[in-house]
Amino acid sequence: MSFKHYAMQEAKQQFIEYDKNSDASVSWDEYNIQMYDRVIDFDENTALDDAEEESFRLDKKRFEKANQDSGPGLNLEEFIAFEHPEEVDYMAEFVIQEALEEHDKNGDGFVSLEEFLGDYRRDPTNEDPEWILVEKDRFLNDYDKDADGRLDPQELLSWVVPNNQGIAQEEALHLIDEMDLNSDRKLSEAEILENQDLFLTSEATDYGRQLHDEYFYHDEL
Repeated sequence: MSFKHYAMQEAKQQFIEYDKNSDASVSWDEYNIQMYDRVIDFDENTALDDAEEESFRLDKKRFEKANQDSGPGLNLEEFIAFEHPEEVDYMAEFVIQEALEEHDKNGDGFVSLEEFLGDYRRDPTNEDPEWILVEKDRFLNDYDKDADGRLDPQELLSWVVPNNQGIAQEEALHLIDEMDLNSDRKLSEAEILENQDLFLTSEATDYGRQLHDEYFYHDEL
């Protein structure tokens, strides 16, 4: 809830900044101007010389997918879907397809380890660099859940759009490991007060802000 709330608040603030004419809608031109201080024109078949601007083509496709009502721009809910597709169910299929188009070089509907690593070519005379070892470990232990040596669409989604649930669980376990003095795997009021500095600087409590925010319901607290 903390991570999702943070994402929503961030998107709402961006929405105000992007909505130049304050009509409660962010148009594609307004998004262009906010990002590049100008409107970038391109057609569907012509690659742009600037690689960063060429990547903007993907933003346009995501913008159009987020625009459910086919209006001239994105309302707040659609803008949240555009900025944080991981929080909106109807964006999942688009994100998967986008990732397959970018990484699935042989068109089999999966992403192999080689495709995951991209343009890296192993030099048999040298050991793999540290970053390759880290990426291989992520592929094998974090994303390839069924250990078949490739990422299916759902596994791919966990890579390209990280889910906050795992991060939140890790932080919750971290707090319990550090603060659970009687080893009952629960945090009592006394244990929290004993370690209040740690508790109030945790992402799990949104650095303490959740504790006095009416948006949240704290049954345990």
